[in-house]
Amino acid sequence: MAHEVNVCLTFGEDSNKYPVSGSFEDQEWESLLNFIDYTKSLQNIQLIKQGGPGKFNLTYNEIDGMTYTVELPPEDQILALLHRLRPFILKDESTNFYRVCKHLSRRFENQSFRDFIKTIRDRYSGKRMQNFLLISSNDAVINSEETLIMWLNAHEYHKDRNKQAELDHLHQVLPLEASRAFFVMMLYEKVRAISIVANLINVMDGQQETFKCCCV
Repeated sequence: MAHEVNVCLTFGEDSNKYPVSGSFEDQEWESLLNFIDYTKSLQNIQLIKQGGPGKFNLTYNEIDGMTYTVELPPEDQILALLHRLRPFILKDESTNFYRVCKHLSRRFENQSFRDFIKTIRDRYSGKRMQNFLLISSNDAVINSEETLIMWLNAHEYHKDRNKQAELDHLHQVLPLEASRAFFVMMLYEKVRAISIVANLINVMDGQQETFKCCCV
């Protein structure tokens, strides 16, 4: 049985409300509602409610060469964040972020809306951050979705020896400890993107009246 959705959206600086409608299959709709629930759990952890992604400072001078300092949140808070992000990151989950975005783009036949979803996907993947900060090593971008997933598989979600070797190869100059700060920053960007999509689904479920398609 299909679940019919009719919502009013605003796009960018345009204050006009545009009606958008779509039809979702039962399994898709269940995934969207679960997405909301998992987002609430994610937003409720201490690191998101009270903390921050940490700090990274890199300096260079002719005497000392390159030096850096890293300030990260407490380890238990990072682990809690990683745990609550699993339903959004793991590919096999029905609430995988990219899978949910695909449902939304496919079911709402509105190009402005689809452009907005692409913008949110870019934020989630770290591409938006790369417009301001790009860290590369051995022809690989450190603050990228690919390297982040490599780190998760090497050290956090799994202990893949091959991934550990690949990651070590990328950190012959800048140590992994430094990159970990960028990975945590990227996780924060994921939380922001997830929260935006959850707010959109809240409108679809009738919990909010309207939604502004604006990625800030």
